[in-house]
Amino acid sequence: MSRVKNGYAVPHFQVMLGGEWEHNAGSYGLAIGAVPSKRIPEVVDRFTVRYMNEREAGETFTLFIKRIGKAECKKMVDDLMIVPPHDVAPEFYQDWGDAREYGVGDLGEGECAGEVVTPAEFQLTAAEREVFEAQLHLERGEVDAAVKTAYEAMSHGALALLKHRNIGFPEDAESVMDRFTKHFYDTELFFDPFVGGKFAQYYFQAHERRAIPHNFEQAHQLVEEAQVFLEACHSIYARLLQQPAAVAV
Repeated sequence: MSRVKNGYAVPHFQVMLGGEWEHNAGSYGLAIGAVPSKRIPEVVDRFTVRYMNEREAGETFTLFIKRIGKAECKKMVDDLMIVPPHDVAPEFYQDWGDAREYGVGDLGEGECAGEVVTPAEFQLTAAEREVFEAQLHLERGEVDAAVKTAYEAMSHGALALLKHRNIGFPEDAESVMDRFTKHFYDTELFFDPFVGGKFAQYYFQAHERRAIPHNFEQAHQLVEEAQVFLEACHSIYARLLQQPAAVAV
């Protein structure tokens, strides 16, 4: 996956923790954040060392992660999520085994080469924080709060794309849904080349079921789908940056 940083599509990996192979893969890991690909070895080292030093007798890595909690896990990688400026560390703008750098053409005329954070990028980052908050609600057994927060994250991700296309007002949930459907789904702009409109369907289903009670497993699935939907939003946003600016009504 990639994140738009400083005018480049920077390769990232989503850090997933808490899953298991046993019991027919009965528990799936949830994302705690996207880390630049060049910092993934540091992520592995940190969790491996901490597990080896703090594990209890017979405790598996999955149980260790569950015991320390996702909030603590995220603290362990927060500093690794920061992307340094291109002139300081150009290697961060390349993927492993690939010397290319990926510019997305998002720097406008007269802008400097320093860090430029667009409103859409800012809102997508905020939406990712909401997904993580939904995970914390789920970890505490707060199912209703997890469902509400996960849905709001998806709506805010859709709104980020609408704002980038200058079609972001008003911001109530129904209007966001209607405009997203009209400008991104009906036009197939949000479609994935392999699965078509599947990721948008996650958002549509969450919108339809937002007032319906969920059990824990349904809430868990919704949080997972919210993360996938936001990954798709990031992908579409990077694609839009390579196109001429548009004003829609």
